[in-house]
Amino acid sequence: MRIHEVRPEDWRWWRDARLEALATDPGGFGSTLAREQAYTEDDWRESVERGLKLVALDPGPVGLVGAMTKPTGLELFSMWVRSSHRGRGVGEALVGAVLAWAAQDGWKVVRLHIYDDNLPARRLYERLGFVDTDEPEYMEHLLS
Repeated sequence: MRIHEVRPEDWRWWRDARLEALATDPGGFGSTLAREQAYTEDDWRESVERGLKLVALDPGPVGLVGAMTKPTGLELFSMWVRSSHRGRGVGEALVGAVLAWAAQDGWKVVRLHIYDDNLPARRLYERLGFVDTDEPEYMEHLLS
């Protein structure tokens, strides 16, 4: 397994992982499968160009995560790992890559939204140093 930063020419990897994520775990995202199935190649290429997009490859996409600048700072989003690859370090590798990129880029805090009932994801983020914020359903990681 390797972590790959998605570029516009790799847009199919992001699309394939994102559509699988929406199909298998629809409640974890701020979009729907039907909405994103209607995206054109140009839509996918444009989405890849906004922020950081990473996929875990084994050999094809088995996970994804993104990071984007928001008014509150850098936000990690769209974290997902295929069920067959959960518990194998894929999530840790994806989030770790975002944290490394954020630190290298000078960010001091990485935030993320997490539903309170998503206990496996919450445990992953806590293991990686994320803590709850005063804002409900948000966690953050302070970078040194």
